[in-house]
Amino acid sequence: MFYVVEQNAGERNMKTDVIRARVPEHLKKEFEAAIGPHGLNVSHAIRMLMEGYVAREKEMKRRHAETLEALEDIASRRVVGGEKVLDWLAGWGTDSETEAP
Repeated sequence: MFYVVEQNAGERNMKTDVIRARVPEHLKKEFEAAIGPHGLNVSHAIRMLMEGYVAREKEMKRRHAETLEALEDIASRRVVGGEKVLDWLAGWGTDSETEAP
């Protein structure tokens, strides 16, 4: 079975492409049953899944880069001690609130 991801009215000027995939028949039926109550057609549901996947991958890459940066900070001893952070947090919302350490 082939699925075609179609553009919707709000994307008329967006360049699109067709994606085809062979899937087991039972998966197709289960997928259609799952999206049916939400009023989605197969093309729209597949597009939503693809957008979600791409967004999650971008987020994972961003987090990985931040983790590497944090590990570099730790290795270079660019850290703030826990007591300083706790003291700073204790001052939040009080007259003794200070700048972040």
